[in-house]
Amino acid sequence: MAGLTFGARVTMTTMDSDAVDAEVGRVGDALAERIGALARQAAAVIRREIPFYATTDVVSEEQTTLTIERNVRFVADALRSSSPFDVTPAVETGASRAQVGVPLPAVMHAYRVTMALVWREIIAFTEADPPVSRAALIAATRRLWDANDVFTDAMAAAHREQVTQMVLDQETERAALTEHLLQGRIDTDQSLWEIAELLRIPTRGPYLVIAATVPTVGRAPLPGIDNRLRALGVHSAWRLLPDQQIGIVYTPSEAVRSQVIDLLRRTATTRVGVSAPFSELQSTPQALRFARVALAGPGEAVTVFDGSALGVTVASAPEAVIELARNMLGGLLDLAEDDAGPLFETFRAWEANGGNVAATAAGLFCHPNTVRHRLRRIEQLTGRSTSAPREVAELCVAFEAATRFRLRRD
Repeated sequence: MAGLTFGARVTMTTMDSDAVDAEVGRVGDALAERIGALARQAAAVIRREIPFYATTDVVSEEQTTLTIERNVRFVADALRSSSPFDVTPAVETGASRAQVGVPLPAVMHAYRVTMALVWREIIAFTEADPPVSRAALIAATRRLWDANDVFTDAMAAAHREQVTQMVLDQETERAALTEHLLQGRIDTDQSLWEIAELLRIPTRGPYLVIAATVPTVGRAPLPGIDNRLRALGVHSAWRLLPDQQIGIVYTPSEAVRSQVIDLLRRTATTRVGVSAPFSELQSTPQALRFARVALAGPGEAVTVFDGSALGVTVASAPEAVIELARNMLGGLLDLAEDDAGPLFETFRAWEANGGNVAATAAGLFCHPNTVRHRLRRIEQLTGRSTSAPREVAELCVAFEAATRFRLRRD
C-alpha cells in the first residue's frame, strides 16, 4: 500500500469542507463494503479473547456476528453523514446482552475489539491509492470517536437500565411468591418446589418465619436484611406489607439460627417475632401465625416463639382462647397493674416450676406463704382450683393467652 500523502494541496487550509466531507464519506463507503468480513473477523477475535464469549453459549457466534455487523454499519453511517447519530443499534445491543446475562464489562470489551479492527481498516484504506488527505483523516477520526463515545454511552445506559428493570421485576416476582408461600396459596408439591427454586431457598428445612412491625407504612423495619443474611451464607425471602415485614429464612443448624437471631437483634428497629423451627414448606402459614403471636406477646425486642404445646394451642385458635381467657381471668384483668402483676408473675413461675411452691418462692425471692397466698387469690378471682388438674390446665391456657396477647379488660 502507498504511504499517506500530505501535500499542500490537501491541507486543512487549502481544502474546503465539502471536499473533506466527500473524502470522509468515501471512507464510510469503503467500510460499508467490508462489513461482512469485518464482522466475521471481529467475532473470531471476541470468541478467542473474551472468556465470557468463549465459554458460554448464551450468545451464539451467529448472534455475535449480526450484532457486530449492526455496530460497524453504525460507524460507516456516521462517516457517510453529518446527521445526528442513530443510537438504536447501541440501545438494542446493550439491552439484549443484559437480558441474557452478559456482564457490561464483557460487552464493552467486545465493542472495543470491534472498534480496534474498524480503526485498522480505516487506516489501511487511507493508505490506498488514491490516498485520503490529512484533513479528511483528521475529520474521519474525529467523527469515528464521537460516534464511539455516543454508542458506548447509549449501550452502557441501556444495559444498566435493563439490568435494573430485571432486578425490579425479579424482586417483585420474589415478593409475590413469598406472599403466596406465607399465605399457603400453593396448589401442588410441584408448585411448592418451583417456588422454592425461584426464591432460591432449599426445598426442605429447617426454616424460621420472621415478622417485624413496620415503623411507618412502606419503611422496612429490617433494612437490608436479605443482603445481610446472604453475607452470612443464609438463604431467605422477604415481603414488605403495610404493617409488617415478613420473611422465611433457611436455618440448617442451631448455630445458624443463633446467628440469625443475633443479626435480628442488631438490625431491628421495631419489635420482631420469630417462629419455632419447622421442616416443611407446607407449614409456612402456621409458622407465620406463630411468629405473629411472638410479635404480639410480651417484650420489646426480638421474641422467639417457644414451640411448646401450650403455646401452639393458644396460637392455633387465638380468637377462642382469648375469649376463654377474658372470661376466666376477668377479675384479674380488672385489677390495677401493681396488684395484677405479682399474681401473673407468681402463677407463671409456679407453672414453670411444675407446681412446686418452694422452688417458685426461691425463684421469686419471696416466702413460700406469699406464693400460697397469691395462688389463693387467683383461685378466688377466677373460680378455678390450683389443685384440680383440669382446672389447672384451663388456667395455664388462659394465662398463656393473657401473656402472649397482653390482654387487658379494655
